[in-house]
Amino acid sequence: MQFAEIIGQDAVKQKLVSTVKENRVSHAQLFLGPAGSGKLALAIAYAQYINCNSRSDTDSCGVCPSCQQFAKLAHPDLHFSYPIILKKSGDNKKVISKDYLEKWREYLHEKHFFPELIEWYSKMETEKKQGVIGTDECNEIIKTLSYKSYEGKYKVMIIWQAELLYHAAAPKILKILEEPPEKTLFILVAEKQEKIISTILSRTQMVKIPALDDKAIANTLSVQFGYAADQITPVLKNSGGNVNKAINILEESLSGDFSSTEFREWMLLCYQRKYKALSEFVSKTSRKSRAGQKQLLSFGLNLSRNCLLMRYGRQDMLTIPDQEEEKFTMSFSKFINEKNALAYADLFEEAILHVERNGNAAVIFMDVSLKAAQLLNPAT
Repeated sequence: MQFAEIIGQDAVKQKLVSTVKENRVSHAQLFLGPAGSGKLALAIAYAQYINCNSRSDTDSCGVCPSCQQFAKLAHPDLHFSYPIILKKSGDNKKVISKDYLEKWREYLHEKHFFPELIEWYSKMETEKKQGVIGTDECNEIIKTLSYKSYEGKYKVMIIWQAELLYHAAAPKILKILEEPPEKTLFILVAEKQEKIISTILSRTQMVKIPALDDKAIANTLSVQFGYAADQITPVLKNSGGNVNKAINILEESLSGDFSSTEFREWMLLCYQRKYKALSEFVSKTSRKSRAGQKQLLSFGLNLSRNCLLMRYGRQDMLTIPDQEEEKFTMSFSKFINEKNALAYADLFEEAILHVERNGNAAVIFMDVSLKAAQLLNPAT
């Protein structure tokens, strides 16, 4: 992975390159940024640049033996740690990231280095469970980094989704994180700073990764994922700088399984508390594809944001594709305010998570319907 292969994030690339040229590579760094911003790709490109045998002033060469091994994610000094599913209580077999290494490499190449946590669980065939970076994994990190580097350059440990580092396990790596062996580089990749253990956070140098702009999103979708321009343009406003979100919207819209009119009718039934009609709606929606169900819920999640922006006079920040939807948002904003907007957004965000994990669609949508009815039209 060369910096040139990553579309956008030019300022971050320049900053990373300068740390190498000026011999200011911090041994423990936190790449912090929103989902779908290319954090992991930047971490890999940075590690490749540091270990390149013939790097230029701006990028790794891409052709030396080290770069060729990095391209396959198979360099002996490149190591990964990521959330995995621990075995059930009573199962004495230790499970570590290396057990899934081939799947991990395959998945990253499939996703062009834009991984998603739920999809990764699915790749491990454990979609309904929660992954962590546990005690055995931390012991393995210490063991791995105790060996000498293969070529005498940097050993690199990239910890993806560092916020899922298990609290009871984290103390095990504090010492090596603070005083690592010579020429050892930790790169922690995370999205939620508030969920990272404070003792870990204090031992890292933060590199902030911003969301991608529309141009970078469009070029990434075109060049790396092969979408046409007329498919890309309509989704940019709602992507929020997140490549994965843009792809999800594209896939869902191309499925032909969603209509915003359907969402409006659903919310009207919730407000009017027409429970028989809601039951029929839930029955019909539960037979939709999972992509269609997610798009219906994603519309509600985005609607809560737009309603608040409209109430506070920030129409310039709205992500609304047409006048019809804008008219509906204006009308709906009468029912979404600072008292219920967060609960309304959380309701749809949680439902999306359950759909992604193959939850019972009928139960999910009935739960959303009843809670939405209470939020939109509280019982007196």
